[in-house]
Amino acid sequence: MEKILQKITGIYLLGLILAVFSGGHVWGEDRKAAEFYRGKAIECIVPYKTGGGYDAWVRSLAPFFKKYTGATLVIKNVPGAGSLIGTNKLYVADPNGLTIGILNGPGALQAQLTGISGVKYDLTKFTWIARLTTEQRVICVGAKSKYKTIEAMRKATRPIKFGASGIGSPTFLDLALLGEALGIKAEIITGYETMNEVDVAVLRGEIDAALGSYSSKFPLLQSGDMIAVAQYGGVKMVELKNVPDVTTLPGLTDEGRQLISLVVTLLKIGRPLAAPPNMSPARAKFLEEAVKKSLEDPGFVAMAQKQGMEIFFLPGSEEKKLIEAGLTISPSLKRRVIEIMAKYH
Repeated sequence: MEKILQKITGIYLLGLILAVFSGGHVWGEDRKAAEFYRGKAIECIVPYKTGGGYDAWVRSLAPFFKKYTGATLVIKNVPGAGSLIGTNKLYVADPNGLTIGILNGPGALQAQLTGISGVKYDLTKFTWIARLTTEQRVICVGAKSKYKTIEAMRKATRPIKFGASGIGSPTFLDLALLGEALGIKAEIITGYETMNEVDVAVLRGEIDAALGSYSSKFPLLQSGDMIAVAQYGGVKMVELKNVPDVTTLPGLTDEGRQLISLVVTLLKIGRPLAAPPNMSPARAKFLEEAVKKSLEDPGFVAMAQKQGMEIFFLPGSEEKKLIEAGLTISPSLKRRVIEIMAKYH
């Protein structure tokens, strides 16, 4: 009996020692990451000019990020080609953990999926840190527009003019696919530097409509200068309870439903933070936890609510799964998407 007890005790002690050393190793890696970032400057690439929604997100996050990492977030705006230039720049940056970026997930994926010229990255190889949000998107018109409903747009005899920053931009891609799915005679006007410029063009009556995230259109919707005529994205929002969802509109064809489903699926990728390929997993995990703590901070939550920013955190590993799923659509649907993009080009 005594020998049995000694054996059990020995096994218990061995397990305890292994647990301590294993936990100590994990704790040690966390401590190393924390020590590495303390007092450092982390460059955060924003693939758009200052003043837009993506820029606002990281600037709002910066002070809370410093609180939980000890590092200063330095914003670097790298606009151009509908976010492709900034995304490409992040992809080839040094993976030392001191360069991250906020990406337009749906746009970056759509660009890779359809083979847009200028794509020099592979989304499956990025180091994914976390998703900040996935936002409901809205189609908006000016308060004085004669197209105050989505059905009025669908029945219009002349082309409806929409604005976008560039051919490779996510807004352009969404407009092309949704226009085809909804049977809207869409004319997409490109060349705007930011979506704020598109909004100004709508308010001036130079174009008919704009498309964008709810948070980016929130001030204009709240003031009454714009009206939301349709929404999509799969996020239930009380603020948009009276705005029709494109997935429930009458008269959709089977192909139309497929195209809308694809747009909504890609939209769930949202606005993620990523780092270059091959970044240290320990540093990536440390940054992921810092992002989570920042988004849960009462100060950030209060600010987000005031600014109409929806928080939908997702760990980096889950974000990667969404990316991989979005890149594996059927060959026939992929061909159709490419055909539609060629039509609007």
